[in-house]
Amino acid sequence: MVIELNTRNNQLLSALIQAESVVTALSERGITVLSVMMRDNRPRIHIARHAYCEQLIRDGQAAYLHFGKGRQGVFKQGVFNQDGCQVYWSESLH
Repeated sequence: MVIELNTRNNQLLSALIQAESVVTALSERGITVLSVMMRDNRPRIHIARHAYCEQLIRDGQAAYLHFGKGRQGVFKQGVFNQDGCQVYWSESLH
């Protein structure tokens, strides 16, 4: 049990170090990081929409996930992977 917990802790620490590296790289590009959360020992980083996101979409390195329509218009989320982390941003089109 102790060995299993230490292994899980080490996996989590490794993922957090990855997230720190990606957050630093995004910040250096001028991208605002809104939050970081873990899902299945994999960091998910929520960022504010930035021109870099549009560039990644154009280059085929990011994709949109469409969520449908609401009273305020169409909502979608962009996503790309960077160094083992999933990075995403939200958009709404009115």
